[in-house]
Amino acid sequence: MNRILNIFILTIFFSFSANLTSQVMGKLTLDEALEMALNENKLIKISQQRILGSEGKLSEMKSNYFPRIEIQSVGAYNSDPNLYINKGDLNGLYNQLLNDGLINEDFINNHPLPSQKVTILGGNNFAVKSNAAIYQPITQLTSINTGRKVAELDVEISKLQYDGVKSKIRLGVKELFYGILIQDAKVNEALQEVEYKKSEYQDATNAYEAGELLYLYVTSAKAEVFEAAQDLLYEENLKDQYISSFNQLIGAQYSYQPDLELPILDFEPVGEIQEYYIQGSEKNYGLKIAFADLDKSELGITAAKKAFIPELSFFAQYYYNYGIPLYANQYLLTGLNFQWTLIDFGERASVVKQRNAIYNEALDNLEYKMLTLQGEIQQAYKNISYAESLILTAEKAYEAREEELILTINAVEAGEALSSMMFKARADMSGAKADKLAAELNYQIAVAKLNSLVGE
Repeated sequence: MNRILNIFILTIFFSFSANLTSQVMGKLTLDEALEMALNENKLIKISQQRILGSEGKLSEMKSNYFPRIEIQSVGAYNSDPNLYINKGDLNGLYNQLLNDGLINEDFINNHPLPSQKVTILGGNNFAVKSNAAIYQPITQLTSINTGRKVAELDVEISKLQYDGVKSKIRLGVKELFYGILIQDAKVNEALQEVEYKKSEYQDATNAYEAGELLYLYVTSAKAEVFEAAQDLLYEENLKDQYISSFNQLIGAQYSYQPDLELPILDFEPVGEIQEYYIQGSEKNYGLKIAFADLDKSELGITAAKKAFIPELSFFAQYYYNYGIPLYANQYLLTGLNFQWTLIDFGERASVVKQRNAIYNEALDNLEYKMLTLQGEIQQAYKNISYAESLILTAEKAYEAREEELILTINAVEAGEALSSMMFKARADMSGAKADKLAAELNYQIAVAKLNSLVGE
């Protein structure tokens, strides 16, 4: 049985993995990656379940407004349901006569009361006892109303957490998507550097064999080849780490090697920083959750204080009996139930004190979140300005490297420079191209970070 279950689980697993693989065949665009993450990421699914749980709790709290109707019934068999008076059980009635000397003990022994066992009330072997009751809270409705408000805030918080998780995942997908593209360029740069070092090593070897160079320079060039290879391995490993995190985020297999399509980059200027301060204070998910937590803690104080109010509830109970002696066949009992704890040795006061501490903690947390958000917006805005400047310098460096490559190729073809210089120019060109792409994509990441902070 366990073997069959294991086979079934493995079948589901590989079917699921194959399904995810089929979703990511060919070029993967940023929009497709975002859609996959929002559909497959487990954190989003967990957040959705939290919303359902909080909504269920709210429905539970709302039901407390209404009366409770309960029905209970017991059926039983009794082998001897009758009530008896045994022989002599009423002899106490003779006590006064005995004291007055009108009778003696022999008379009582000869004339017991009753003279034999008497059945005074007959019952049925089968008996049924049933009751139906209705209970309606009255003064407790104020506490119930507070509980409902708390449950509504829990629903609001769970929805904000859901939106916050989606926002973080969207930002994470963009960061990793652009990060992988940047690493692609850096890996290519490292490859070009390896080719350059190999060519330089070959030139050094040829010069040594021609007696134009000391062997010391050959070994130095050889070491630089291996150092360049180490740098390449480092960049490839970093790219693999990005891909692993990216696959986890979008719900793909860990073995999946995404072929990312470079999106059309948008470089629209951002607004004034004050606009982002205002938008962040209104829409940031973490800040909105902090506000909701503050409201919730305030309701907690209200609920704790309502514990001092006496509990008053209405009840009505209908009873039905069959086959049970001395019980009425049916009757109705209705009235009010009053309960008031007069002394609890400070328990309720302590709860109020605890709730006040929770409120103060929530207030401090809100202030901390506001200050932190302001600092994060300021830093993100600075990063955008820095990225803009970096794009300009990277473009100029790229143009200069392009010109350098053309001049180097011409010099090599004219026999004015070694062939290794062409490999060097190509490596420098790849580096400038990678830096330009990194600057452009880092600008996109900085903008995405800023938008995430202000709830977009």
